[in-house]
Amino acid sequence: MKISIRPFEKEDIAKKIEWINDPENNRFLHYDLPLEYEKTLNWFEKNRGRTDRADMVIEADGEPVGLIGLLSIDRKNGKAEYYVSMGEKAMKGQGIAKEASRLILEYAFRELRLNKVYLFTETGNIAAQKLFARVGFETEGLLKADVVSHGAPADRYALGITRADWLRNQPQTPVAEAGELQNNRLFFKRDDLIPYCFGGNKARKAELFFNRIDEGGFDCVVTYGSSHSNHCRIVSNMAARRGISCIVIAPSEVSEPTFNSRFMDLFGAKLITVPVEMVHDTIKDTLAKLKAEGRKPYFIPGGGHGNIGTEAYVRCYDEIAAYENEKRIRFDYIFFASGTGTTQAGLICGKLMSGGAENIVGVSIARKNPRGRNVVLDSVREYLSAKSFACDEAEIEKTTVFIDDYTGEGYGASDSQIMAAIRCAMTEYGVPLDSTYTAKAFAGMEDYLKKNGIAGKNILFIHTGGTPLFFDDMARLNVTERTDE
Repeated sequence: MKISIRPFEKEDIAKKIEWINDPENNRFLHYDLPLEYEKTLNWFEKNRGRTDRADMVIEADGEPVGLIGLLSIDRKNGKAEYYVSMGEKAMKGQGIAKEASRLILEYAFRELRLNKVYLFTETGNIAAQKLFARVGFETEGLLKADVVSHGAPADRYALGITRADWLRNQPQTPVAEAGELQNNRLFFKRDDLIPYCFGGNKARKAELFFNRIDEGGFDCVVTYGSSHSNHCRIVSNMAARRGISCIVIAPSEVSEPTFNSRFMDLFGAKLITVPVEMVHDTIKDTLAKLKAEGRKPYFIPGGGHGNIGTEAYVRCYDEIAAYENEKRIRFDYIFFASGTGTTQAGLICGKLMSGGAENIVGVSIARKNPRGRNVVLDSVREYLSAKSFACDEAEIEKTTVFIDDYTGEGYGASDSQIMAAIRCAMTEYGVPLDSTYTAKAFAGMEDYLKKNGIAGKNILFIHTGGTPLFFDDMARLNVTERTDE
């Protein structure tokens, strides 16, 4: 079954009345029974548009089966009270309430960025307590004679789950201490180990895009990228897995064969190669043609640009913060390859919304300043605006560090410094880097630390993927070595 939650609507009132008035459902509920339509309608109208509560309907395969939500949403103190009630008795015991609870907690901690969700449950409600334990709530205390239930005083447990504890139990890519780098402690966050198609930052982003594709019933995907593109490799793989077609619009200027392009061929992606100045019109014409054929295409911007891509790396920042809290460590600097901008924008937004202290340094792999930095800034502002998060412009400017000294001859191009970084990372740390993305960032990090006299710090390097391209670089390294001999 596909389990989802959506806002409570006027049309749901009749179902709510039916569910809550059922004696099997309301044993541990505290309503003024029986519910009546006019009173419930008044409740709905009174609470419509309120920001201190979120009333939701649980759906199973599109059919309403219960209620769930958050009450007393307190933005100042970062907390809210959770409630859940399954209405359709035939659907109980099938894991629906557990999945719906996972979704409401994700909404609370990711969208609202609350610090805690709590609840109260009567001590006799054993089934509910088992559910709450399965989704991560912990008992915090006993409240004696806390409510009057069915005419008699009843004891209740207070339960809660913090954002830190919730994040700790979410899937995370590993962070490994690699050793020393210029008298600093070096750590790698291995996003290249995301367990899908060689992982990487594009796998994080594509997962969120394909959630939209699945929900919307789209039957084909159109995207943009070069033959080097990790993004196009991942998107074509996820499309092939779903049995939907994938069309890649590629610039002819960067179209030489790579291991990534071989994967695109393997996954059956259709490649349309045009000069870079024709890319925009080709995308537009391709989408129009598909719609005229009765198809339902979904366009993913190159590199996963936009708020969805930014969200993916807000979540990555949350993982880093959870690691810091668990290991009682703080990273002084976070380095990574900065391309289309949303990876860096997500990390910056995560830091700003969480009050973090890390220095976030994006090493450009192609774009020059001021355009490269401005693209990141625009993405930061757009995301924070969408989340209604107020942030001082000076703080945004201060936090956005985008260095463009290591782009070489541009996207997909390498030089001796970048190739040396590939050799060093593999030899010293056992980590494969590539000349298009991560080796540029690693070489930039090494030089940045040296030029700025940074020592005695905790340094995190985010490996944003590109492992197939490493094997292209291995061939070039071998050729260089044979030439040197």
